[in-house]
Amino acid sequence: MIICIGNAMVDSLQFVDDEVIESLQLNKARMTLIDKERSNFLQANMKTPTLEAGGSAANTAYWVAQLGGEAGFIGKISNDELGIQFKKSLAESGLVDLTVFEDGSKQTGLCAIFVTPDGERTMNTYLGAGELLSKEDISEEVIKKSNLLYMEGYLWDKPSSKEAFLYASKINTKSGGKNAITLSDVFCVEAHRESFIKLIKNNINYVFTNEEELISLTQKDNIENAITFFVDNFSNVDQLICTLGPKGAVVVELGEKYYFPAMETNVIDKTGAGDFFAAGYLYGLQSGLSMEDSVHIANKSAAHVISELGVRPSKEFN
Repeated sequence: MIICIGNAMVDSLQFVDDEVIESLQLNKARMTLIDKERSNFLQANMKTPTLEAGGSAANTAYWVAQLGGEAGFIGKISNDELGIQFKKSLAESGLVDLTVFEDGSKQTGLCAIFVTPDGERTMNTYLGAGELLSKEDISEEVIKKSNLLYMEGYLWDKPSSKEAFLYASKINTKSGGKNAITLSDVFCVEAHRESFIKLIKNNINYVFTNEEELISLTQKDNIENAITFFVDNFSNVDQLICTLGPKGAVVVELGEKYYFPAMETNVIDKTGAGDFFAAGYLYGLQSGLSMEDSVHIANKSAAHVISELGVRPSKEFN
């Protein structure tokens, strides 16, 4: 089973013009952590939001399950309306629900996502109960059932959730499993570069990233130099899987680079593109598929989710 650990979130999505991004002083095409007051303010500025279960690792687990793979999700929610909606969504998706409830009064995490005409998503995240995920929420027996543990870089923003993943990853390694991480966002890389590097060197087998994040991690001036640096400094990593936007993706294995073209699609909303790409690739790994076939499913999955609003596509996936 692929177990994904991340922030349990409900996404609130709204189409807007670029003028709204400017007027609300949002950091376009980036993820910004916000407090509850700011979250409430942004919600009040959404005229007709679409609400659905989200969160990076949860999106990945969801899509692995839709592809026919076996996946579970660990995250923390509150026993409130948003939390109930989140659990309902997991139940309907066919994945293994491993979420835990927070004992206090914190609201379930909520991400206000503003989508502009170019398809870019600007995310404003109130972590809520999700930031309280801790080592005590990790079941050793559950982790031992995993052959691949996948974590979102967003978890690194809070010490307790960071400790939770380190704990889970060590259990997974001891039981013969592999560990994977997505760097999530340039914001995360810039905030946690040194600890990310230490983590990757010590106990990560698969690194999922995009071009910008890898350049930021390695502090190089272009993607080729960034890949070279990665190969020279992270020999323990089985594979580096890096998306390159419209240029496709590159997978680096044993120092060799393998490039794959992107799949054309009509871009409506880029929310979840990286999450679904990772899901497609992880599904390929779980199914014993070749690198080429895994990337094909990953590219097709990313193209599928960005062709409509949100991260729970209604169109049929062929």
